Amino acid sequence: MNPVVEVTGLCKSFGSFPALKRVSFSMQKGEVVCIIGPSGSGKSTLLRCLNRLEIPDDGLVRINGEVLGYREDGTTLHELAGKEVALQRSRIGMVFQHYNLFPHLTALENVCEGPRTVLRTPVRRAEEEARKLLEKVGLGSKADAYPSELSGGQQQRIAIARALAMQPALILFDEPTSALDPELVGEVLQVMKELARTGMTMAVVTHELGFAKEFADRVVFMESGEIREQGSAREVLESPKLARTREFISASGFAKTSASTIQGDT
Repeated sequence: MNPVVEVTGLCKSFGSFPALKRVSFSMQKGEVVCIIGPSGSGKSTLLRCLNRLEIPDDGLVRINGEVLGYREDGTTLHELAGKEVALQRSRIGMVFQHYNLFPHLTALENVCEGPRTVLRTPVRRAEEEARKLLEKVGLGSKADAYPSELSGGQQQRIAIARALAMQPALILFDEPTSALDPELVGEVLQVMKELARTGMTMAVVTHELGFAKEFADRVVFMESGEIREQGSAREVLESPKLARTREFISASGFAKTSASTIQGDT
């Protein structure tokens, strides 16, 4: 089976700081991958390179076999124009930490905007689909509300509906609950859990290790711009091989087994 996502030798620096160092990994259709690690480890940069919000210095990203940002001609790559890149990016949903809704548009209009302007979906059809998606995230009654009239959790659920409206092959979540009050985290995670159950391909940068344990097919631990360890959620979160992974999980308060009883590399 061909992967939905294939990352090869990805490098990205900001000035003299190497954010990503030759990162390679892949994702299969319907797979949920949670990316964990300390602040500054390259998690969000990796996610932003997956939809070309950041342009890698080196390496390639393929989405459904198509090189992101380029047209392939045999072994030669030709850089795409902005409109062509935007069309590629439209197949990749993105849910940000701080919602990024248009404040002057209603919930319904926010969800409709992408299909209408990028996919050229007729207005009536776009609105019908948007209402279905608002119902799906539990906000059908808030179609005419503006972002300022909604809680953070409600805004984030609208952001998820907006991403789904583009019928993406992949949805990227960049710490989608970290900006929320604790009592609002659960409602966003519930929507994400439902998406996982439907077989949506999802890459999730998160500190919610409970969500990762329950719904991730694979957990990737990053540090210093590199993937240090990856495997099933149970393998990485309950029986990590590396001491550094154990330290990170223990510091999170999630560890189910004491470090003294887990054997592994140091």
